[in-house]
Amino acid sequence: MLNKIKEQFIEARVLVQFGLLNGAGQVLGMIAPLIVAKFLSPELFGSYSLARMVAFFFLSLLVTSAQGPFVVSANQERAVTGRINKSFSVQCLFMAVGFCIFAAVVVPASRPLAVFAKIGSGELVFVYIAFTGFAMQNCFVNLFLAMGQRIKSALVELTFGMLTVGLVFVLYWTGAISLKNVFLVHFMSAVATSVIFIWVVDFEKLRPFMVDRNYLKGMFDFTKWMTLGTMAAYFITWGDSLVLRAFNKPLANIGTYNLGYGIFKGVSALILLIHAYFLPFVSEHIKDAEKMKDYLFNKRPKIFLLGFSGIVLLFVIAPGLLRMIYGEFYGDSIAVLRILLVGCALILYIIFYEAILYSLKKYKFIQAAAIFQVSVNLVLDILLVPEMGMLGAAIATVLAYFCRAAVVEGYFRIKLKGLMKL
Repeated sequence: MLNKIKEQFIEARVLVQFGLLNGAGQVLGMIAPLIVAKFLSPELFGSYSLARMVAFFFLSLLVTSAQGPFVVSANQERAVTGRINKSFSVQCLFMAVGFCIFAAVVVPASRPLAVFAKIGSGELVFVYIAFTGFAMQNCFVNLFLAMGQRIKSALVELTFGMLTVGLVFVLYWTGAISLKNVFLVHFMSAVATSVIFIWVVDFEKLRPFMVDRNYLKGMFDFTKWMTLGTMAAYFITWGDSLVLRAFNKPLANIGTYNLGYGIFKGVSALILLIHAYFLPFVSEHIKDAEKMKDYLFNKRPKIFLLGFSGIVLLFVIAPGLLRMIYGEFYGDSIAVLRILLVGCALILYIIFYEAILYSLKKYKFIQAAAIFQVSVNLVLDILLVPEMGMLGAAIATVLAYFCRAAVVEGYFRIKLKGLMKL
């Protein structure tokens, strides 16, 4: 009994440390665009948001989609061999192919992308540089998760966030705020973070380099489905801005919407820490019914109650907080944010199922659910945005999250609960 209590105490302490460190990093990552909004007009912030949309399109398509399969495969490999060299070797191959595709696409597509974001060709080059920085940071975060070193993963997130926010303030104090320099900040922060953490990587677990055919096939099969889901998630995140742009809404409206949506994304990112933290644990113990019961019926309710309380608090203080920081400049963002916070509660409800779905490799369902959600979101956007503008986009997002929550809950109860003997 004493040993069990001790184990739970240690696990809780690691969870708190991981949550605080990674949460702080996510908050800093959320704050950086909000600080940029403070120093830019709504119109220019609209262009900034659309340019970020371009960078994250390539990030989602070519980088992020391979990270979940890598973490799952590496943790399962590490449990057997103590190394992750086979999974890491395949991951390196995927990254090399991804950057080749990126280079082949961006040159002919540069002009239409610049027109879409309403920026110059010179500024678009810095968007591409920012993409490289985001990719570097993403890879380091997931490398440490793959090695079971969650605290180091959280420290990478925190360091990148601190450097980004710090450099944005340096731009402001030196009077050098511009779209080019803001995007350059993301790359500089990633390079500095990589230099700091390269020294604490346990390279023994990554050697020898070996592209194993079975690992290549398994991770490719997982990744190709994850790509569909990741792109669906991308359009869930950026689809509202795309529809607002398609209906020729003013850049100021897009900037105002993205301020509220940026806070929503920050809160969502904090919620996703639950998935990031528990994915290695669930991957290793997915067949242990007792540990899965403890995860779902003991840990889940407690964490949900804590997170829901935070969402309610933010809903209450949001108007005063935004007016204090931005005055009435972004006043319409308040209603957008309060609507979207309902979506945060729905994300919090289903997030605990994500690690189970990943660990059971139910990637076809994961992607189908994501595609269903983005389809609902885009259809509702098209119906609501012309008449309701920003509020229509926010309502569409929340309704789409509700539909996904219903589908995931039903799938778990019908297909997985019996399979896991819960």
